[in-house]
Amino acid sequence: MENDDVVLLCDHEVFQGDKKNPALWALWFPLGILVAISRVFLLIIYTVLIQFCSVHTKKKTYRSLLRLLGIRITCNLDYDTVQKYTNGCIVAANHISVFDHFPALAMPLSTLMVHHVDSLAGKVMGFLLFKGSGSSYWEVNNLKQMMKQFRDWKKSPDGVALYVTPEATINNRRGLFRFRPDFVVRGRPVVPLAVSINLPFGLAPNPIDSSGVIKFLRLLSSPTIHFHLEYLDKLPAYVSESESGTAQHYADQIQQKIANNLAIPATQVTREDKHQYRAGRKK
Repeated sequence: MENDDVVLLCDHEVFQGDKKNPALWALWFPLGILVAISRVFLLIIYTVLIQFCSVHTKKKTYRSLLRLLGIRITCNLDYDTVQKYTNGCIVAANHISVFDHFPALAMPLSTLMVHHVDSLAGKVMGFLLFKGSGSSYWEVNNLKQMMKQFRDWKKSPDGVALYVTPEATINNRRGLFRFRPDFVVRGRPVVPLAVSINLPFGLAPNPIDSSGVIKFLRLLSSPTIHFHLEYLDKLPAYVSESESGTAQHYADQIQQKIANNLAIPATQVTREDKHQYRAGRKK
């Protein structure tokens, strides 16, 4: 797949594939609005009440909350195995929706790297989820802040699994954007994580022309959301170009492992290519 094939990595319609059923979605939507309101209300009540509990209780109860919200998470490893396997590691995942933080926060030792959120709804939901899940985050607005966070973490890496999305943008599940090395060549082992999502009605998680708030609310009103997580073979920590190859080559290896698992291409199309393509569509 060539760089000019960015169009193939973007969803252009709200409904995709053989399962698309916009008529059924239209019938569901009035009830979906009530479902979305109920989910937000339940999350607010839960977040307030759970603050009196320990982190261990928050982590356990959060997973039950997701099931109650209709968000199902399956995984190729059990919880205790994930905890041992990812401890002190960078977990590098493909990025498929604005809801990817829901399953990541349910994982043991999870810490997320947060840059920015497109919508107010996303910011509010993110605040509630972090407060209620027992997980933490790094707020990183520039490279300098990111480097400082990594330096501090390397002094005491135990007890943290850092979840990152090196594509730095959302793909459409038919190919991966090229992984950026900045997130993964930080002297810590890397666990590639292949994430897939299943939505009803053939809904596309991330139509390119939808605003962040619309994408968020569409998923929030969906009757069910199913995430599946596949933890793949761990890569030893990046050391140097002479020992580990170039930083980009190292990142490409991680991307390829995930692409192989998902049976989709690992492309060299970048986040910048996508932004340029989207800007051209608006002219």
